[in-house]
Parts: sequence; C-alpha cells; structure tokens
Amino acid sequence: MNFNNSLTTRYRFVRARWRWLFAVVDAIGAAWLHAWRRVFGEAAAKPLDPEAVGKILLIQLDHLGDAVMTTSMFASLKRRFPQATIDVLAAPWNCEVFAASKEIGRIYVSRWNRFRRNFKAGWPFPFYLWAPALRARCYDLAIDVRGDFPNAVLMRLCGIPRRVGWACAGGGFLLTDSAEFVRGRHEVDSRRALLAALGADVRSTEGPKFVPSSEAIRFVTHMLGEFRQGSRPLWALHVGAGTSAKAWPVKHWRELLGRAIVERHARVILVGGQGDVETGREITQEMFWPGVMDWTGRLTLDQLASLVQRTELFIGADSGPAHLAAATGARVVSLFSGSTVSDQWQPWGHRVAVVRHAVACAPCFASRCPVANHPCMSELTPDDVMQTVRRILDTPATMAPHFLSNAQSNKRLGNDKRP
Repeated sequence: MNFNNSLTTRYRFVRARWRWLFAVVDAIGAAWLHAWRRVFGEAAAKPLDPEAVGKILLIQLDHLGDAVMTTSMFASLKRRFPQATIDVLAAPWNCEVFAASKEIGRIYVSRWNRFRRNFKAGWPFPFYLWAPALRARCYDLAIDVRGDFPNAVLMRLCGIPRRVGWACAGGGFLLTDSAEFVRGRHEVDSRRALLAALGADVRSTEGPKFVPSSEAIRFVTHMLGEFRQGSRPLWALHVGAGTSAKAWPVKHWRELLGRAIVERHARVILVGGQGDVETGREITQEMFWPGVMDWTGRLTLDQLASLVQRTELFIGADSGPAHLAAATGARVVSLFSGSTVSDQWQPWGHRVAVVRHAVACAPCFASRCPVANHPCMSELTPDDVMQTVRRILDTPATMAPHFLSNAQSNKRLGNDKRP
C-alpha cells in the first residue's frame, strides 16, 4: 500500500488535498505534544474510572438526522457512568432533539459554527468563544460524535482531561481516546464504536429514540380535529430535502399523492420546514384535494414526531425528518439520491425501507447535482415508491430483519467517502 492509499484509509475526506493537509497537521501536532509532555511532564491518560466521571460534554453541531442517531448513545452512557450528568453543545437546528431526552441536562446552543449556512468564513471566532464558559464547568469527559478537527481543538481548549472522538478528520493527537474509523459503516454502529472505546457494553445499546411531549400530542390532536376521524389510513409525506441533490421532483410528489388517495384510500398530510412551503403549494397547485392537508412550515420537530406516530406510513427524502420518524417507531420509506451511501446514512430500524435509483456517478457527495435532469431522483418514479409501499403494508412478514431496500437498489453503489 502506498502512502496516498494509506491516507485514504486513515482519513475520511474525499479530496486528496485535505488528506495531505491533515497528515501534516497531525504529524506536527504529535511532535508538539511529545515535546510538551517532556518539558512540562504532562502524563498520558490513565485508565478510565467510571465512578470518577461526574460531568460529560457531548458535541453535536451537525445535521438533524445525525442528532437523532446520537440518541442511541444516551442510555448506554448513563449505565457506564451512573454518577454523571450529560450536557450537549448543539446547534439551533438539532437542539430540540436533545431537549426531548430525559438523559440530557444542559443544552448549549452554538448559533455560529461551520454547519450554519451562509456563514462559512467567520465561524471560528464565535465558536471558540465557548471555550471559557465550558472550561468553567470542569467537565471530566467530552465526546465529539461527528469527529471534526475544530471540535477536537475546542475540547483541548476547554481543558477537559478525557477527550473522545475520531482521528479520521485530523486532530487525533488532541484526543485521549478514539474509535477505529470503518468506511461505510452505519452511523449508529459508529456511535456504538465510540461507546465501546469508553468501555460501555454495546450489546445492549438501543437504537435512536424520540418520544414526543404531551404538549405536542395535544397540539397535533387539536390540529387534526375531524380529519382524524374514520377508518382511512393516515400518511405523512415530507416533501423537503436538506439539499437540492436530495430533492424529489414536484411532479413525482403530485403523482404519489394522487396514488395514495386513489389506490390506498389514504388521508395525507404534507409536512416540511419553512423552506418547503412553496413546494407544498406547487404539489397541491393551491387546489382543494379531498383527504389532503398541507402542514408545511407549521410544525416543530416535537409536533412532527407526534404526528408521524399516528400515521400508517411516512414517506420522505434522505433528510433529518425521516430519521426522526423512524425514531418514533413509525413505518418509513426513505427516498435516497446518489449523493450518499444508504448503508451508512439510512434511518435505523426494522420498519424502514430505502428506495433509490442506481446511477453510475453515485456516490457523488454533492449538494447540487451536476448532471442534467438529476437522474438519480428524476428516474426514481412514483411507481418504484408504490411497489415498496405495497410490500411494506401488504406483506410485512417478508421484510428483512433490519432494512428493506427497493429491488432496483440492491446493487451496492460503492464505499462512502464522506467529505
């Protein structure tokens, strides 16, 4: 194996320049740390004593779906560190996930970080201003779930003695413990690897879980009103996507909506964020559809979870709400583009099905498709989706033990090279 191949195995970056950059950074950093310890006598980390861990900081600044998958860690962390409180440094778009968890204490919301859209250049200064406040809390253990160099730097600046994460994005010299990076492994299994690095028993680790609040349940009950009456099944269609590369065409959504009503006699609620309101209008063409309600832009995450728990089926693109729906126990059909690898990123659970159209350019990791007509989504047809829907609803016993995939998507599309 040559050195470049070794870097590809060691780092998760798609672009070679980032692999080479962090190889240099890590080499310099490791030399600096060795010199520091020789001069100042800083000892290496001692064996972890669970009873001595009183405060844990978990860092999760990236996307909603990632935060949902991180909920699978909480119960195991509490069993491993029974005396500890768990706090989270989160982002505005995912903090509601942690607020719903009884295992979480404080939630710090970082409004300025590298995942905030339209604020790429100036994020480091406000982000690292968190260091003094977090240092004052005297955390015993910090966990960077995603594995980012800026997060490793922050944990070091906070003076946290035990720092756990991934070395695959650089900064491994700043960590005291790390898990092995396995390309293409499902993200829930990667979180279990982090727990194993802390000595937790991962055999009893639960999957992601989200329990809506009683307030959200009352709100959705009121919103549904008479719409919930009768024996017709209720579906939720999440018509948005995190990026345009993951978006399904409006004409496909419109056809699927019609087929849900005619073929399955379903009542349907369109859901999505504020940015999906126009998509909802385009799908319905602002016309009255019997048995259809457009709730795009009207629900919080908590309220969305309460709604999908009542549905026979949730259908949506590869985005955070699909993970949220799966975490409530709902049946989920997730529409995957060629921008990511479904084996790694699909929602977790035995009630989840993935539908995708295989294309040669996948996985591309692009946020905007560079190919004319966006074939991985435009050629994923409503008929493909309905075939999977029928398989789930009519013959549930034939589902695979963990994930069910559309027949067209059985071909593996390659290893993940997450940027």
